[in-house]
Amino acid sequence: MQNRTAATIDISSAEEPVLKLNNGHTMPQLAFGLYKVPPTEEGESIVLNAIAAGYRHFDTASYYENEKVLGQALKKSGIPRNEFFICSKVWNDAQRKGREAVRGSVEKSLAAFDFGDDGGCYIDLLLVHWPVPGYHVETYKELELMCKEGTIRSIGLSNYKEKDFNELVESNITIQPVVNQFEISPFMYRPSLAEYFQRKGVSVSASKGIGRGECFDKAPIQKLSTKYSKSPAQIMLRWGLQKNFCVVAKTATPSRMRENRSVLDYYLEDEDMIILDSLTSKEDVKKRDERELQSKIM
Repeated sequence: MQNRTAATIDISSAEEPVLKLNNGHTMPQLAFGLYKVPPTEEGESIVLNAIAAGYRHFDTASYYENEKVLGQALKKSGIPRNEFFICSKVWNDAQRKGREAVRGSVEKSLAAFDFGDDGGCYIDLLLVHWPVPGYHVETYKELELMCKEGTIRSIGLSNYKEKDFNELVESNITIQPVVNQFEISPFMYRPSLAEYFQRKGVSVSASKGIGRGECFDKAPIQKLSTKYSKSPAQIMLRWGLQKNFCVVAKTATPSRMRENRSVLDYYLEDEDMIILDSLTSKEDVKKRDERELQSKIM
């Protein structure tokens, strides 16, 4: 398996910015996250509003238990399946039960989406949600088979560190992962980790691209918000775009959905990118690393 060129994009001129992945497929750079979107009519309404706001990339997971709601909303939108990019993830419990359970989990996700049999019955991107020690390599190899069968278009990783990735590569996988998704924002920025994967040709997807909400009132964000006449969320999302990340954000408010997509008409100056780069403390990283270690063994 050879390293390939990391995804690149000119975000100044794109109506819908996309990343070109290392397997030739493209992925919309602005993603709507479904974590904690309820599996109810309310959740379906949230997704429909996101579609109306312009989102075509939706990020869910079997663990979120809302794949059915997403599928229902996509069908109600009347927009063809091939205009959407759907990312889901296989959870830890299926990994521990073995490859048959991994396959069953993906098939359950497809059944929940209910995309139909007219060429739309596939998942654009399937991630290994956590690199569960002793199991994630076999999980990935089962996903390779499903990718070759056409059930999955691309395979990716989530919450992988360098050691996890090296273990995977050294197991003689035959399909290179296209993405590694992990928490990134100006308040949780681990540049060495992001740059490592980008050098390997693996695109980086920033979950919680606008942090956890409590950061909006921080003085540096407020100052830049005033300077650019943009909201704190727009400042943080724009930072992620200029880092060449896919940025995942979630809100239940339609006006904020539209606002979160209105980030293509300006650039953050280099000096301001440096300010945003510096907002993550060593203590923040330590706490996040500890949480990630625990999540691997959940």
